[in-house]
Amino acid sequence: MKKKPIKQRLSEGWTLRDVQEVANYYDNQSDAEGAAETESSNVEETFMAIPWKLVPRVRKLLKEHESKSKSPRRKSPSAA
Repeated sequence: MKKKPIKQRLSEGWTLRDVQEVANYYDNQSDAEGAAETESSNVEETFMAIPWKLVPRVRKLLKEHESKSKSPRRKSPSAA
């Protein structure tokens, strides 16, 4: 059975040229340059591939984590 091709859409405001420029930038970046860029960013996120079956469980964990991080933090007795 032949799979149907996935129809991809560009984000609003993007062109194929924009996508190609970004792809070329990262394709031509050395490992050291990539590591330095990652370390210098303030982003506290990571992207990873997970099996589709785990997506609902991961979403639940992320939601729990998000709700815990938004709740007011109590000061520890030593910090007072």
